[in-house]
Amino acid sequence: MTNITGVRVAMHERATPILPGTNVGAFGVLTISTDSGVEGTAFVGGAHTRTETVAQLIAEVVRPQLIGADALDIGIIWERLWQQERMLGTVAIGAVDVALWDILGRTAGLPIHRLLGTARTTIPVYVSSWVHRRPDDYAAEALHYRSEGFGAYKIHPPTQLRLRAGLDVPLQQDIETARAVREAVGPDYTLMWDSPWVYGYEEALRFGRVLEELDYLWYEDPLQSDDVYGYERLRRHLRIPLLATEMTAGGPYDYPQWILRGATDYLRGDVAFKGGITALMKIVRTAEVFRLGFEPHDGFNPLGNAAGAHVAMAAPNAGWFEVLAIHPTGEYGFEWLNYGLATPLKIEQGLLHAPTAPGLGVEIDWDLIRSGIVAEY
Repeated sequence: MTNITGVRVAMHERATPILPGTNVGAFGVLTISTDSGVEGTAFVGGAHTRTETVAQLIAEVVRPQLIGADALDIGIIWERLWQQERMLGTVAIGAVDVALWDILGRTAGLPIHRLLGTARTTIPVYVSSWVHRRPDDYAAEALHYRSEGFGAYKIHPPTQLRLRAGLDVPLQQDIETARAVREAVGPDYTLMWDSPWVYGYEEALRFGRVLEELDYLWYEDPLQSDDVYGYERLRRHLRIPLLATEMTAGGPYDYPQWILRGATDYLRGDVAFKGGITALMKIVRTAEVFRLGFEPHDGFNPLGNAAGAHVAMAAPNAGWFEVLAIHPTGEYGFEWLNYGLATPLKIEQGLLHAPTAPGLGVEIDWDLIRSGIVAEY
């Protein structure tokens, strides 16, 4: 039997913040137990959601619905929770779904991507920047990660500080950054641009032409996430592919209008924003039948990234795997990717390798996690 007997969330805080003066990297640890002794785990955090609120929702609303259910009935449980999405939100649904897939994989003795339908065993990784102040900071970071064998670099530009810090950052600073990085890495290195929702249409059009001139691979989220008409217009006037579907409402069910209206060149998603592995695979298959690319988004925490890795391995239309480099300007490393894991994801020579162990395929450093527990639900 695999009936669910327990659902608990422990809140973890890092002893040393990943960014000074912030709580970036705090997360909940969801554990679902079964009467077979198999447990599944997911980290709960990110997606611009208060993690404590999500933990309380799981404990108070979701847990009573899960106790006694068969943990292997993933589709049944996902559909039931999705009917409550407006109340629960995608982060809670996604965490439960990831933990259930972990149980299924451990029960079957297989990594999750084998159960989804393995389409590849490696995928190239691009390094995704944090937000810096000066063009030279981005250029130095791109050169560092290129020297470590990564085949592409994506920029979160200075204008993002308009949203994060309320600063009046001019578009010219983004233009200077785009040019400085291209000049530093040369004409043949792959670069992407991610300006999440910071531009109006005129700015987006003007800057898109700069990216075309500099031969960037894609132009991500320049307009508001609900501005389908704006993306239609932008796509008519630009040659650079648009990647515009990171935060659309409605999980996997919002994509038909984006596709049929020709408002994006790729579909995009992660287990937190979209509602778990089950939701993400719906998006992968939707993109595949329309012959569109699918680009995995950063999973907001280490187990979210592990879950995204399994989806990427089951997605023949996935091009790259995103690794978000959250660290102070001038410092480098992937602690964000592997924090709290005893067996981290395997990245060698710029390639992410498919996990081979059962379930999520990574083991948790429980001593580290327990040392930072501040609350339990």
